[in-house]
Amino acid sequence: MTETFTKAERLCSQKLIDQLFAGGNASIAAFPLRAIYRLSERGENDAAPIAVLVSVPKRRLHRAVDRNRMKRQIREAYRRNKHTLWEWLEANGKRMELAFICISDSLCESSRVTASVQKILRRIEETLTAV
Repeated sequence: MTETFTKAERLCSQKLIDQLFAGGNASIAAFPLRAIYRLSERGENDAAPIAVLVSVPKRRLHRAVDRNRMKRQIREAYRRNKHTLWEWLEANGKRMELAFICISDSLCESSRVTASVQKILRRIEETLTAV
């Protein structure tokens, strides 16, 4: 599996974003991130088994430079660590919408963001395999 982050893996549909944030979906926090995810059956038209949204609120990081850096760190950490969750979803014919939301008031080191993303993906996979 290649370590890429293509357009097909980005969550762009306003309808799917609204469904994800409507409530009742699972949430996991691992500082400096919080993840909300929704699992569904995979359709024929779905190019990728995971659609990801990265959000860094202006309320948390006021400067655009800092928000963009945090988003870059989150995307890079996800890109390098998505393979196990990706393989499980493909094997079971499922699709997932996943949103990473920054909950830190300051910039974090890339290693800390990577550890947080790894922890979130590991916990998601554990809950999926337990069901």
